[in-house]
Amino acid sequence: MYLGDLERLQDIQKKRDVTNRNWQRIILKNIGKTLGWNFDELEPAKPAPRTLLDPHVISTRQLWWQVHNKMQSPDYRNMLLLNRMADLLEDLMHDRKQRFLTKDRYEKIIDKLHLDAEGSVVEPFVDLADRVDRDERQRQWETNMAMDLEEECLIK
Repeated sequence: MYLGDLERLQDIQKKRDVTNRNWQRIILKNIGKTLGWNFDELEPAKPAPRTLLDPHVISTRQLWWQVHNKMQSPDYRNMLLLNRMADLLEDLMHDRKQRFLTKDRYEKIIDKLHLDAEGSVVEPFVDLADRVDRDERQRQWETNMAMDLEEECLIK
C-alpha cells in the first residue's frame, strides 16, 4: 500500500463518517417530528404560543420508546447515534428521574451525540448492542418499571 493510498482512504473514511452521522442525526430529528416537534422552522425572537400540534415538552419515556422501536428494524439496529440516544434516554429516565424533555434539550443532545461520535470507528459486523448488555439493561428496565409503579401506587 502506498502512502497516497492511505491518505486517500482516510479521507474517504472521514467523509463517509460525516455522511453516516448526518443521516443518523436526521433520523433522530424525524423521531422528534413524529411526536409533534418541528425542527425546520427557526425560532422567532418572540416565541409563538405552543399548540397541541407542536408540544413544548414530550415524555422521555415516549422518546425512548420511539428510538427503541426504530432500532428493532434491521436497517437501524446498528446505528451508533440511535444506540447512544437510547442509552442516554434510559439514563435520564432512571438515574436522573427526568420525566420530560424539551425540544431544545433534545436538539442539544443530538448535537452532542453527533460531535462525540466523530472519528469513532465501529467495525461493520460487530453488533453494537451486545447481548449481555441488552439483557442487563432489560433487567434494569423491568426493575425500574416495577419501582415506578410502586411509587405511583403509594402516591395515589
